[in-house]
Amino acid sequence: MKKLTNLIGMMAAYVFALGLPNEARAADANPPERMTYQGYLVDGNGDPLGSVVDPSDSSQRVSAPANYDVVFRIYNIKSGGTTGNILWAEQQTVTVDKGYFSVLLGEGVPSANGDPNGDLSAVFARSDASDRFIGITVGGLGGADLEIAPRLRLVASPFTFLAAYARQ
Repeated sequence: MKKLTNLIGMMAAYVFALGLPNEARAADANPPERMTYQGYLVDGNGDPLGSVVDPSDSSQRVSAPANYDVVFRIYNIKSGGTTGNILWAEQQTVTVDKGYFSVLLGEGVPSANGDPNGDLSAVFARSDASDRFIGITVGGLGGADLEIAPRLRLVASPFTFLAAYARQ
């Protein structure tokens, strides 16, 4: 009997939880102010961050997840430029495991040096929106905070194709 009561309680909680997102996050005409981004980070020697040499086989590396302060910047220029070319930026503490990381841009805090930070969607609502590049700066590597080169071009996703169709 106790097992049945627990099962009914769990099912009720599950049904209740399923109902909440639909109520709280109804669809609207606005794009989400978040963007997924995944990457692979290595140090100056080409070794993946968040890994260490395998003690049993020095030719291999094993997982050793580590947190890094990372600044993500979106530019309207592939390389160089001035602070005026920075359209949006934020800082996040990112967990890197064997080089791999995944973040949700838009959930960080403004960068320490006052880069522009606002609605992420506004960066892509300009007439030159096809030229957007992401710059990544990992704090504390090699004694200086240098941006990883080259910046990577941001390209379309299925959601953006739908938005472009809607403009017609």
